[in-house]
Amino acid sequence: MGRSRYAELLTHYPVPILAVILVVVCSCTLLSVLVAKPPDFSDPLQGFIPRYTDIHSSYRAWHSLVENTAISSGSRDLLTFYPLEEKATAGTWNTTTSTVNELYQRLRRSSSVDASNESDSEITSYGTTTPDFYAPFTGRVLSPKEQFFCDSKPRGGYAQLAFSISEDIYKMNFDTFTQLCQLQADVESSEYYKPVCQFDCMCRSFSLVNYVAYLSNRSSCFDVTQPDLTSTLQLLQYCYTFYETIPFDCWYGGGMFHSRRCNVSDRCANEAIFELYHYIISTDKPITLTFIHMAQGKPTYSLYTELRNVISKSRNKNVHLMALNFGLKEHEFELSLTSDICWISLALVVVVLIIWIYTESVFITFMTCTSMAFTVILSYTLYQFVFHIEYFPFLNLLATIVVIGIGADDLFIYWKTWISIKHSRNASILERIVTYTFEHASTAMFVTSASTATAFFACTYTDIVSMRCFCIYAGTCVLVHYVIVITWLPACVVIYEKYALRGCHVFGKESKVGKLFRSIHSQLTRLSRFLLNRQSIISTISYAWLPLFLVISVGGAIALFGWPRLSPPSSDTFQMLSFRHPFEVFDREVRKHVNFLSSYASLPIAFVFGVSKAFNGGYFDIKSHGSLVLQPLPDLSLPETQLWFSNFCWELRQQDFFDDSIIQSHGCFVEELRTWIMVRSCASDLCCQDLVFPYNQSVFSYCLDKYTAATMTHGHTVASPGVRYKNNKPAAVIISFQSNVKADYNYDMMENFHKNVSTFLQKVTANTEMNKELYKPFFTASGGLLFYDVQSTLLRSLPLSLAVVLLASSIIVFVTTLNILLTVAALLTISCSLLTTLGILSLLGWELNILESVIMSLAVGLSMDFPLHVAVAYRISPLTQDRKQRVMTSLRHVGGCLTAAMLTTLVAGICMLPAQVVAYVKLGTFLTLVIISSWLYSMFFMPSLLIHIGPVGSFLQLRFKCCGRKGRRSTKDAADKATYSDEISSELTPSLPMTTSRSPLAPVIEESAEELELSKLEQITPASALLEPRNMARSEMSYSRLSPIVETYESDEP
Repeated sequence: MGRSRYAELLTHYPVPILAVILVVVCSCTLLSVLVAKPPDFSDPLQGFIPRYTDIHSSYRAWHSLVENTAISSGSRDLLTFYPLEEKATAGTWNTTTSTVNELYQRLRRSSSVDASNESDSEITSYGTTTPDFYAPFTGRVLSPKEQFFCDSKPRGGYAQLAFSISEDIYKMNFDTFTQLCQLQADVESSEYYKPVCQFDCMCRSFSLVNYVAYLSNRSSCFDVTQPDLTSTLQLLQYCYTFYETIPFDCWYGGGMFHSRRCNVSDRCANEAIFELYHYIISTDKPITLTFIHMAQGKPTYSLYTELRNVISKSRNKNVHLMALNFGLKEHEFELSLTSDICWISLALVVVVLIIWIYTESVFITFMTCTSMAFTVILSYTLYQFVFHIEYFPFLNLLATIVVIGIGADDLFIYWKTWISIKHSRNASILERIVTYTFEHASTAMFVTSASTATAFFACTYTDIVSMRCFCIYAGTCVLVHYVIVITWLPACVVIYEKYALRGCHVFGKESKVGKLFRSIHSQLTRLSRFLLNRQSIISTISYAWLPLFLVISVGGAIALFGWPRLSPPSSDTFQMLSFRHPFEVFDREVRKHVNFLSSYASLPIAFVFGVSKAFNGGYFDIKSHGSLVLQPLPDLSLPETQLWFSNFCWELRQQDFFDDSIIQSHGCFVEELRTWIMVRSCASDLCCQDLVFPYNQSVFSYCLDKYTAATMTHGHTVASPGVRYKNNKPAAVIISFQSNVKADYNYDMMENFHKNVSTFLQKVTANTEMNKELYKPFFTASGGLLFYDVQSTLLRSLPLSLAVVLLASSIIVFVTTLNILLTVAALLTISCSLLTTLGILSLLGWELNILESVIMSLAVGLSMDFPLHVAVAYRISPLTQDRKQRVMTSLRHVGGCLTAAMLTTLVAGICMLPAQVVAYVKLGTFLTLVIISSWLYSMFFMPSLLIHIGPVGSFLQLRFKCCGRKGRRSTKDAADKATYSDEISSELTPSLPMTTSRSPLAPVIEESAEELELSKLEQITPASALLEPRNMARSEMSYSRLSPIVETYESDEP
């Protein structure tokens, strides 16, 4: 169906079109409500781990192996530590293998070991058992500390309060100590504390003031005296050197202070002192934690609400309650998502008000808001039932803001085109008005929608599920809205023109509301006129603007790639709430300064053989973790296989990442088997010390089964290293050890560690006969590398996404202008604006986290609109003018539009800044920065650049010619097109004119006709025409994505 036929359909059947769309939307709404599962934001961090990466696949394969392992005999579908038949006859010599019998008899005759000294005792004390620290105190005598605190030590499950002190803790004065004691008493006396506290609220909290009271032998912190405080603080300062030097187990649990390995001074031989260092006080900042006897969780929300008032009241005192850890971060996030709707609503109200002012019609304003709602509904239906994506992350809610902005922008473009063509002297028939409006507006809206959708879909390259879901959903919203805006909106405008034009004006000429809005129009017109009459600032000092903005962009590049640079995330705690929220303050400022929260264990490394690491779970199904897939395992009984595993373990111990400071046993099954055999007598068993390694195949198989049945029974977990059996045959092998690298958030350190282990594994498996049979064994550090995987994925995906968007942007710019120089100038402007924006974000402390990556991936799409409009304005300016005149003409046509567009987006971004959810805050910050940067570079840098390198005449200007039914149109048709273009701005059509029999507004014309059209654009309507909204058609048209609030018409005179 051609455009003219479609316009005819819109003209004569607008109500049926609206009815069809309404039926479709209602059907999709019912389908989404009745069939689809509602979004669940209870765990906002779901989907933030990359999937299908090498690290993730290895981790999931390891996890599947652990889940499918049974410690006892269990089911035959599970893997076991030993052959089931061997376990049934463990300790009994019973075999029918003749080769084994012969070898056994030969070894028995040659053995010099006396049978009376034979011992069948077998090692069973492998591994350690984690003590149960939560065991009840009944049945034993409580220690004095347990009697004082009602517990043996602070626990991570207790609610935690962080206090900031205005002075050094070791030099704390008595008044500060008293204030801290009083604040703690106020918390414990709260009416909201008693219903949720433990031990009948009679126990003392684990806090600095209570530890001082305990060490001073006082019953309460209020009984502590000045000498008590001074002596205790001096003791803490003296004992700190022991805490730094002695191992953790010297004081953990007590009783080892005086051992040779610990050698702690008698003054410091108190477990409470070391607990203060580890749990309570920070060693580098004046921060102290208090553990109150209250379990974290939703029941504590009332107390948390009360404590937020305490935080605001104590902010300027010596002792300040700075942060909380109540385990309520996810719950608070859910509540904030609901409460922050008010800020989205405020942005929507502002947009609605702008639409109302602009169109002067309640009907059009209401129908535009309806189209935004339809976009969200239809996009959600496609997301759920066409794309079959059930996971709906909270990031998808940000697409609502995008829809609001695009909805208003497209309406501005279409409405201005409609009004302009309607008042043209050659467009008196409604069908022709609809046709010409649709041809101009649909093209302009498509270009801007395509650029934004491209920016979204380019981000789907990432392996992080939540990011990919957001990009798919947001890109779908953009495309769906374009479909709605070329169907629903034109039909609504036609209905308004036919039936509602006479009765829906809300601004009477004499009404107070009308006078108010006309006054706003007038003031904005003066502002726009002031800006438009200052083109001389650009023309006279263009040589200054170029180096100035280039220096700024270079500075942005230094900030982005040099210092402080946009670095990977430095913490695995994802920021959900605002910067000053007490939960975020705790994660950001307290965790890394308290040893209990910042201590990291060494990474355990496990090498897995016989298991495929190929992940077979659903990509968008975040609850699907894949299943265990076994692959061929080499015959372990072959001598060459035994030697290979032995050499593998030996080379492993020589690596720099192997922790040789501790004795590591039970990590390599071959070494453990040899050790077990070497301590056994040959009097009555084949598996004894006289065997020579590598062993005979039959002997190895027999001894391995014997060894696993005897030793892999006690003190082991499903994750313990060793051989795994399935159907009484070895199916998998795990070789594990403890590395000397601690789990850390430092990207460079973890990258080096991962690279070293990967290089080692590739080296030992390369150029071996077993390489194919081993089928690429993998390694994993359990979950220790998952955060590094997030960091590396973000660093890898964001630059690629930006490159794809830049490439797509260059194509869009070139197709729009068909001029190489304009394309280069626009791309340079976009790149400089992008560097400046990202550089400022780096200076603001942004890190390359998931949320920031989602937001920054939109930078190119939002930065390209203004330069694109300037390039198109230059393209259609009169070819007879020189560069400077063409630039001035371009700015006179688009300067007011871009300025108003910048102000509109700026207001929308500012509306989001007071929100509690950090996603809204950062989106608002980003929109504010990117729109200001894009406007400055488009209004000052790019015009200055075009003054010096812009194309002159038709230099490097390409023309795309299409073949119509009768070939090229005549000059008369071209002149006819120019006549209509006198009434509407050619800027609304950023694409080149194309030959088509149904498009009189867009023929391929001769240069003379083009000159005629462009010369007519210079006839600008006086600014006074703005005061009559219905006469605002005979002037420039806004083709920007964010059309201005008012029309700006400028004469040649200031």
